[in-house]
Amino acid sequence: MRKSVAVLFVVLLGFLSLRAGQTPQQKPASRKSSIPAAKSATPSAKPAEQPSKRAYVELSIGELISEDANRWTDRMATHAAVSGFVTQVTKREDGDTDIRICENPRVDGMDRARCIMSKCIPKIPCEVPQVGKPITVKGITRYEAKVGTHWWEINPVEQIEK
Repeated sequence: MRKSVAVLFVVLLGFLSLRAGQTPQQKPASRKSSIPAAKSATPSAKPAEQPSKRAYVELSIGELISEDANRWTDRMATHAAVSGFVTQVTKREDGDTDIRICENPRVDGMDRARCIMSKCIPKIPCEVPQVGKPITVKGITRYEAKVGTHWWEINPVEQIEK
């Protein structure tokens, strides 16, 4: 009798643990799912440009350039807004648009002490600014340390204010 009660207890315990693992929960749909998601009956109007909910630290070009890329300080942030003048715009074969931004519109060439680079990428396209015009770019700060470069960048640019 003890043996049958023990077996019955083990079977019942196993059944309950299997049942507990199968509680009905709605699983999130995969992005690659071939089943279309249910759409609401009322179509929502998409605004032309949504304001960013991300906070950007406002830095001057001088403040950004003066930072040591190896020693991140409290003034620095991953997302920054940097203002200056457009001194060059270059469209790359890979679809990127390079925008050189300097403290002064008369800076000639890439003066690493007074200029930064910013890059618009195909996944986050931006309106190409005019050379000589003031601009504020918002995006992710990076230090480009490839041979022959060594400058600060905003890459990718998430927003441009003219």
